[in-house]
Amino acid sequence: MRMAFIASAALAALALHAAPALAQPSWSGDGRLEDGDRRTEEGGPYDEHALQLQAGQRYRIGVDSEEFDPVAELYRRGEAEPVARNDDGEGLNSRIRYTPETSGEYVLRVLGFSSDGRGAYAARAEALAPPPPPISTPGTPVQATGTWLLWQGTLSESDSEHDGRRYDDYLVRFEAGQVRYIMLDGSGFDTLVHILRPDARDTDPLETIDSDDDGGVDLNSLLVFRAAEAGDYIVRVTSYGGIEPGMGAAYRLWVSQ
Repeated sequence: MRMAFIASAALAALALHAAPALAQPSWSGDGRLEDGDRRTEEGGPYDEHALQLQAGQRYRIGVDSEEFDPVAELYRRGEAEPVARNDDGEGLNSRIRYTPETSGEYVLRVLGFSSDGRGAYAARAEALAPPPPPISTPGTPVQATGTWLLWQGTLSESDSEHDGRRYDDYLVRFEAGQVRYIMLDGSGFDTLVHILRPDARDTDPLETIDSDDDGGVDLNSLLVFRAAEAGDYIVRVTSYGGIEPGMGAAYRLWVSQ
């Protein structure tokens, strides 16, 4: 069943059925795949919802269902191939993160993973905040020995924030299959270390490859990490419970060579 979607300043939906504009930070609507809907070449039903997207604005689009495995496809109006597609971005639900290069009309297509997918779903779209600032600590350690790299820093209220926690990011090169030891010692706070790829720094939930909270002594972190493939990785220094307002939290980050 086709449904009217959303329309508003930064994310105006040109709905297939008329719908009022909603001046809210996010928009959502319910729909249902039924036998009377249009069909894909494989015979499965699908719904389409028109969106007006702005160039350079980041968007997150989701389709959730408890009755079938949903697939989300995003098309530019008039084009046959999707510019983005997702099946299982979060469990069996679909998540698309997309930043258009050009403004214009786009179409969100909702279908089932299999052609017999039927049932209710909830679709939503959000205009996201600007991306996080460039990595301020690009990987040059304050000390390097034949065994360890050492960075020293302080978490403070001026640092970048994700999910209510201040953090510093360090760009470190890892080789495939190489075992590295990562130790994070904090001064008066509960440390937390994450390993993630540069393009996943601001995902929600955070797309971590590995993490550790209390693997070290007391509230410090110790992580043994083996990279599945070579490349640049982010070692994120943060705190488990946040830091007190007005207080700095000094730390030392050790990474074995």
